[in-house]
Amino acid sequence: MRHLLLILGIFISVGIVADGHKSSEKSSKDRFANHPNHLMNFKECKEMKDGIGGLLALSDGIWKEIDNNPENEEKWLEVALIADLAANYSKVYDVFCKDMIAQRMKMRIIEHKQDFKKHKKDED
Repeated sequence: MRHLLLILGIFISVGIVADGHKSSEKSSKDRFANHPNHLMNFKECKEMKDGIGGLLALSDGIWKEIDNNPENEEKWLEVALIADLAANYSKVYDVFCKDMIAQRMKMRIIEHKQDFKKHKKDED
């Protein structure tokens, strides 16, 4: 039960710290920072993706403990909580970040094609 309270305390404290962000802190270099349809910038989306990976890695370790002792109800509760957190953060990532990142990658591909055409034209 202590582990569960510790995990909850960590996520609550991270949420409180995350509330301190101001919109002026966003990088002016980021094209999407001032876009009205984007709640988070690219860096925040990457941090969220890394956090989801951390939650999944944490749950993997707990599943190994459950394999060793399947009657431990605290571990079942802990893994359920972490899986729920990972699912919730994944949904937020999917809604607010996935399209922005896909658009950014599409723009990079277009830029590379333009650079390639320019370079090829200069060689001719």
